[in-house]
Amino acid sequence: MTSIMLLNQVARRFGQLVGKGLPWTVIGEVFLLCLPFIIAMTLPMAVLIAMLYTYSHLAADSEITAMRASGVSVLQMLRPALLAGGTLAVVNFWFTDQILPDSNAKLRNLLINIQRKKPTLEMREQVINEIPPSGLFLRATRIDPNTGRLRNVTIYDMAATDGRRIIYADSGVMGFSSDATDLTLRLFDGSIHAFKATEPNLMQVTDFSVNNILVKDVSNRLDLKAATGPRRPGNDHL
Repeated sequence: MTSIMLLNQVARRFGQLVGKGLPWTVIGEVFLLCLPFIIAMTLPMAVLIAMLYTYSHLAADSEITAMRASGVSVLQMLRPALLAGGTLAVVNFWFTDQILPDSNAKLRNLLINIQRKKPTLEMREQVINEIPPSGLFLRATRIDPNTGRLRNVTIYDMAATDGRRIIYADSGVMGFSSDATDLTLRLFDGSIHAFKATEPNLMQVTDFSVNNILVKDVSNRLDLKAATGPRRPGNDHL
């Protein structure tokens, strides 16, 4: 059962991991960190199936009838199963309480660091995609993962605490800076809709032909030791 569910994880995540130049050790670590979550689900299921399989075979082979005729009570027949089930319940509780949270945290940090490497490959069309650690959320009808070209772009800027901005653009290009640490967004033919929390009835609309947005510290390099700290707003230039 664990193998079947692990294969499901491989099928779901393999397309997101290949093509990024990741070493196979990192890809293997992702699937290895998926195992505790899978085991926490499959262990109770395995106990249930084992009990049903055992006692159904005993009943089909008339072993239960023979044991009852020999004076073995139902409680005596159930005692090994109850003892094994109770022991595995305690083990599963300890595993879920001690091992699973740490493995889930490590898996989340690893996936975030992987997502920071070539984020255009992570973004999906017609979906609101987060661009960590900037507080920007991007949606586009067309995303070319090879060239970084975008069509019908909408960017939600949630980084500012005193207001919000929504940026619309007909098209754009996404790429990395020369040092491969910052993400650049070059948008064409659009407008910026901004408002402040102190003036909720006032919206400022700015049209532009070209808008360059710089998102700091996205990085095109995988940093396995990077900490997932608070987000910092990106700098943009009109």
